[in-house]
Amino acid sequence: MKERYLFWSICVWMLLCLCGCTQADKQVVILFTNDTHSQIYPIATDAKRNAGLGGVERRKVLIDSLRGEYPHTLLVDAGDAVQGTPYFNFYGGEVETMVLNELGYDVRTIGNHEYDNGGEALATMLRNYEGVTVSSNYTFNRDDLRELVVPSWMCEAGGVKVGFVALNINPEGLLFPLHVHDINYHDPIAYGDSMALQLRRQGADVVIALSHLGFTGEEVNENVIDSVLVQNTRYIDFVVGGHSHTTLTEPQFFTNLDGRKVAVGQTGKSGVNLGFVQLTLAGDRDNDIAVDYRLLPVDARYDDRLDPDFAAKLLPYKSQVDSVMGDVLGYSAVDLIVDRPESTLSNWACDALADMARQRHGSKIDFAVGNIGGMRADIAKGVVTRGNVLQTFPFTNYMTVVQLKGSDVRDLFEQIAANGGEGVSREVQLVIKDGKVAQLSIGGKPVDDNRVYTIATINFVAEGGDGMIAFRNAISRDDYAGFVFEMYEDYITRMTQRGLSIHSALDGRVTIVQ
Repeated sequence: MKERYLFWSICVWMLLCLCGCTQADKQVVILFTNDTHSQIYPIATDAKRNAGLGGVERRKVLIDSLRGEYPHTLLVDAGDAVQGTPYFNFYGGEVETMVLNELGYDVRTIGNHEYDNGGEALATMLRNYEGVTVSSNYTFNRDDLRELVVPSWMCEAGGVKVGFVALNINPEGLLFPLHVHDINYHDPIAYGDSMALQLRRQGADVVIALSHLGFTGEEVNENVIDSVLVQNTRYIDFVVGGHSHTTLTEPQFFTNLDGRKVAVGQTGKSGVNLGFVQLTLAGDRDNDIAVDYRLLPVDARYDDRLDPDFAAKLLPYKSQVDSVMGDVLGYSAVDLIVDRPESTLSNWACDALADMARQRHGSKIDFAVGNIGGMRADIAKGVVTRGNVLQTFPFTNYMTVVQLKGSDVRDLFEQIAANGGEGVSREVQLVIKDGKVAQLSIGGKPVDDNRVYTIATINFVAEGGDGMIAFRNAISRDDYAGFVFEMYEDYITRMTQRGLSIHSALDGRVTIVQ
């Protein structure tokens, strides 16, 4: 019997040698999220998008279950874990950091919104985070951030050495100028591939890129998106994407400089999905990595398995937020939806902004401009609460009135056209074709290059945010105290006191033609 066993063992060994299979395949599972934007509890069941999905308690159940099934698992995040609900406005990242720790995130990168409250606030969040924070193409002018953010990281999971690089978006035009000064931005392609090569030389079997560059090309001031990253690098094996809020139900493959297919994944936003990818590495490392990829919906099927201890840690935060955010301000007669090129929400918000500016500025306002990126949530028809307003306008912006020459107004609308539309007030008629201005009038008249126009906007836009750099040529600028969300709260309250409700419709102020 022993002789027969030895004979067959030798035969199997010889067959493996003939096939070139000298080393067993390796596998590792990566669970990932991106752009959860402070969505602690599930999205409202009456929401127009992703109704009833998400919630960190459900996500924890799913993650814990997958870790039981796949013990060699790493949990990662591709940035913008914060900003978008009152939890960030009230607690400045404390809740989200606690969640990352409770769920056991191994490694994360920072999105542009992690910097919304400045470098010191970011350092506090990262100091309290128990995992590793990576950015490969940012260097910092602050000592605390230099100590808390590493350019790359490597760990081992199930015998697989996994390296991580992280590529972050150009902050110019996305962050307040004061905050941009803290960051030195470097080419994500050169820095990403260089760091990935270093990890390979240090023994990494696979290199994962946490990307907050975006999957689509819609982001301004940034032409390096995930597909471009892959096509111009050699040593990255899989990309966990973020920033563009793209839901990739299937992995998207692109060919790198060595002719290998590299997959990109992204979960959408608000934690409505958990990303799952199992990577199988051939023993000889010459073949493409096999990718088993899926998006797992975070939904009500997990509600009967929630962790009571975790729920108890969240409850004090929820009670405080609910006590304030439930205050009723007024009523909307329509669904206020945010979209491009125009939408019911952006139309109403910019008309209201123009009205508020006229009341406070004391002179003629020709039109108002609001960035779609600053309107973060829809408001359903019916009662409008303080929480609705804060979720829709979560940022600490304030109103600004700017004067621009007509020639600069033309440049402004060329950028708005390139963006696919932004919010504008009813005085504007804009037709976009092929990403350019086809027709433009203000107050029913063509733009006069020599005339001075008075424009209501917010400080982020006035400083050139979202690519609208024509505002930097302002002849004059007046800033007004009070956060934007507070202004809208007061505006709706005053409407209610006068017996008015919110009305808005699509009226063709911004259109795209073929």
